[in-house]
Amino acid sequence: MLSAIREQADSWLIKTILWMIIIAFVGTIFYSWGMGGATGFSGETVATVEGEKIYQREYERVFNNLVNSYRQRFRNQFTNEMIKKFNLKTQAIEALVQKKLLLLEAGKQNLKISDAELVSHIRSLPAFQNDEKFSKEYYDRYLQSQRISPRDFEDDRRQALTLDKLEKLFRAGSKVSQSEIREVFTNEEEKAKLDYVRFNSDHFPSEKSFTDQELNDFFQANKKQFEIPSQVKVEYVKLAAKNYLAQIEPRDEDIEDYYQTKVADFRVEKSYRASHILIHIKSSEIKGDASPEEKQKQAEDKAKVRAAELQEKIKAGADFEEIAKKHSDDPGSGAKGGSLGKFPKGTMTPAFETALDKLEVDEISEPVLTPFGYHIIRLEGRDEAHIKPLDAVREEVIQSLKEIKARQRVRRTAKHIYQEAEKDGNLKSAAEKNQVQIIVTDFFSKEKRDLAEVGNQPQFYTTAFSMEENKVSQPIHTPEASFILKVTDNKQAYIPELEEVKKTVATALTEQTNHEHASLKFKELEQKLSQEKDLEKIIQGLDLSVQHTPFFSRADSIPGIGNIKEIKEKTFVMNVGDTSAAKVKNRFYLFKLVEKEAAGEPDEEQVQKIIQRLKREKSTQMFQEWVENLKTRAEIVIDENLI
Repeated sequence: MLSAIREQADSWLIKTILWMIIIAFVGTIFYSWGMGGATGFSGETVATVEGEKIYQREYERVFNNLVNSYRQRFRNQFTNEMIKKFNLKTQAIEALVQKKLLLLEAGKQNLKISDAELVSHIRSLPAFQNDEKFSKEYYDRYLQSQRISPRDFEDDRRQALTLDKLEKLFRAGSKVSQSEIREVFTNEEEKAKLDYVRFNSDHFPSEKSFTDQELNDFFQANKKQFEIPSQVKVEYVKLAAKNYLAQIEPRDEDIEDYYQTKVADFRVEKSYRASHILIHIKSSEIKGDASPEEKQKQAEDKAKVRAAELQEKIKAGADFEEIAKKHSDDPGSGAKGGSLGKFPKGTMTPAFETALDKLEVDEISEPVLTPFGYHIIRLEGRDEAHIKPLDAVREEVIQSLKEIKARQRVRRTAKHIYQEAEKDGNLKSAAEKNQVQIIVTDFFSKEKRDLAEVGNQPQFYTTAFSMEENKVSQPIHTPEASFILKVTDNKQAYIPELEEVKKTVATALTEQTNHEHASLKFKELEQKLSQEKDLEKIIQGLDLSVQHTPFFSRADSIPGIGNIKEIKEKTFVMNVGDTSAAKVKNRFYLFKLVEKEAAGEPDEEQVQKIIQRLKREKSTQMFQEWVENLKTRAEIVIDENLI
């Protein structure tokens, strides 16, 4: 999925899908809030907000909800490294802190959810619908499967509705000016193309060799950089849920109950299979002294005529795929004969899907106008919304039940081992009694912790470096496994002698020297480019090449370069033929503006969409600024060792 997104980042369809993913991620925190649980939590206190406690189990549940949400979104592309990359542990604790703050504030403002509001909300939830009506049976099964009482679930929902009501107070007051609309439209519609050269700091390596004195001088000036950090040695048990899957055979009644409880998850939305030919509206190609509005109108008429001409050719017998390959302005689908593949309802713009619903299979539409231009659409198939029957998803249900029951067994076993080991500190003996193998590590540090069986599990390492020697930790639960560990030895941090880290020092000094050399070469090339205006000429003999971007806007990540703010800011104040340069960390860029396309003027539909988006963004920003202000005034204590 991720590789497809990278390869087709400028495709019309991919941009639409990316917005769907972003919107889903924005909702993740609120999903976690609503499932956080109001009562019944135990364990250690990970944080307090104005004296209100946040418990370990509450935190773990929100964290695991976040992980599962990302895992479902990225599927087999998801890795444990993403937990660190997306900073999910911090997201989880911040969401809980924010929830506590807002509930306290809602109480001060006397914001309440009536019983009638709560009942109406619960009755409308899709998970409890049967034939579009509320099902008490589905509701009871859901509560049973989640092991949550009606009171706790209703408290959860009441809190979520209270938070939503509090946020809505900020939505009504946001205003949008004409200049803001114009700025957003220009940022998204003004386009530019670059020629560029890129190289890294090691592209022009220095040939210099270093004397022992130079190495020593560098080492003495940068001793802290070469400090050997504190290290620990631990023994631990790892209980992986996957190892228990083969031992579990769900009963037929469990399978039926799970299916009925999760029936909403097996709903298949209406979907389409279609191809299209896209003709962009290019107001920048309209010459003359007409106003921007008139140029936009002329460009729109021109695109419509062009689309109609292509449609007539297809009706006359021309091959749709060949026309798409030669004439479509959507490079992603055009290269595939216009194919958009299969996609669910809600993926495309309303005008596009309205046209699809009017077509018979294999029928071709009249030209359809959307914000992307005019489309000629061919419907290749349509699947109506439906619920997959149990027989069709039986294996999927069985696998889900096995995973749930395996995690439950892991936690029970971890609890037994901990209770046994806590008596005398003998983790090995407790593990053997439960037929679990003990694992003993070499010394490792927080920074260098290559423990293959553990992977990227921050809580494991945080626990290891916060425990007393020979003490047994409480079980550490992750979505994949549970751990119990015991620190058996430790070493304090120290500054080594040069001989101990001489190779590391030499490598660091070489990298610094190469970076300095590359920086000098970059300045030299930048000066030449400003004089010559010819990228090919200034890089002759340097093992570099000139690359070319497609059109991009301020709102886009630059294909081949990335979302580098400095380069985009320089690009859109340059004139065609101008050159510039940028240094970003260890990368150097020289570039030339080769083409520019004006934004034109937004139509009414585009204006309304921008207004709605800006209002949402402004209200969200106002809300978050208010929350941050609450945080600065509140007494918040977080135990970093427990997250």
